[in-house]
Amino acid sequence: MQDVSLNATDQRSLNLMIEQSEIISNINTIRDMFRGRGFSWNRFRGNAIANVIAYYLENHLPNDIKLVKLAWVEGCATEFDHIIVSKNAEPSGFTDAYDKDQVKLVIEIKASGVFFKSEEVKARLIGMFDKWKKDTQKPALYLSVWEAKAHAKIIQEALGKDVAFLLQIEGEEPTLYEWERFLDRVDTLLKPNL
Repeated sequence: MQDVSLNATDQRSLNLMIEQSEIISNINTIRDMFRGRGFSWNRFRGNAIANVIAYYLENHLPNDIKLVKLAWVEGCATEFDHIIVSKNAEPSGFTDAYDKDQVKLVIEIKASGVFFKSEEVKARLIGMFDKWKKDTQKPALYLSVWEAKAHAKIIQEALGKDVAFLLQIEGEEPTLYEWERFLDRVDTLLKPNL
């Protein structure tokens, strides 16, 4: 009988593909629960989806780092879905804004991709991400659980494959190893500059 055991790298990849499937399944359940309830439920649904991503992402962060949901970086008016900060970081005063020196990176999460017209996607995303980088002076990542086929290539061209991560594209099976690729990029961005 042939030994078909996986090496550590293959086992990690397999485990992370299972996680990616669980993330997609949990988020699909949330979307189905709130389907047809109208725009007034979008923020609630978005928060629940951010909770799913946080649940899985937190398990992969170093001990000296923490994830903060729905917060700001001082000097930037945008509320971010996730901000990764130093473990001892605290928001300023009575706000949910974190000092730039405590922030490591910001993450924009989309459950169902962008809702821009196809001809606007590239310019609007580039504009948003350039503004965020300028205002926060931190890297920003885009994580989409499901993306329209018409927008997927445009998004990756606009932001680059080291910024845009699409767990599933319309009409296709989940993107192989995309959650792993996202986690690897987060890990790279959290490493201290040498």
